[in-house]
Amino acid sequence: MTPMRRAQGFTLLELLIGMTLVGFILTLLFAGLRLGIRSWDAGEQHMVTSSRQTVVVDFIRRTLEQTYPLNWRVDNEDQLAFAGEADSLRIVGPVPIHDGAASNYLIALELAEGDSGRDLVMRWQMPDPREPGFAPLEDAKPKVLAKAVKGLEFAYFGSESDTDEPSWHDQWVHQKAPPELIRLQLTMENGETWPDIVVATPIRTE
Repeated sequence: MTPMRRAQGFTLLELLIGMTLVGFILTLLFAGLRLGIRSWDAGEQHMVTSSRQTVVVDFIRRTLEQTYPLNWRVDNEDQLAFAGEADSLRIVGPVPIHDGAASNYLIALELAEGDSGRDLVMRWQMPDPREPGFAPLEDAKPKVLAKAVKGLEFAYFGSESDTDEPSWHDQWVHQKAPPELIRLQLTMENGETWPDIVVATPIRTE
């Protein structure tokens, strides 16, 4: 009589080894999944940042491109409505968000203290015909264009007199005509790099 063959099974050691291998494989799978999610989030954040950056750069470019060389009469002398400093700019022109508006506004681009450091802000206000100058901008509410700005630098290209060759200047005030070019450089607190904004002013006074 043939003896019954004992049913074969897994030993405890084999079960432990198998469970360890399964756990190791699951750990690798979850690590790959987390890496994929992080890469997706980073790519999505980069797209959002790039899109926001593009919108702000385009908005500033359009604003500067429409600089209008208004002249105020001050003390029986014509004074150009343009005050360009290294860390701020005040001009006259239409506001891009007011499509179809024919009026020119007093416009200021500068840094202001915000919740997370300094912000790039824009302010605009209708000019006061009885009071030439940019004083009405002091009462204008700032519109934040970019948050957490580490540094802002304006530069102006042109000739300060008829005898000077055109060059870059960190200031453009009390001139008879706007500069030929306006450049804006921005650096962010998080190390984000923004492209230089260089704009040609379209209209000049003689």
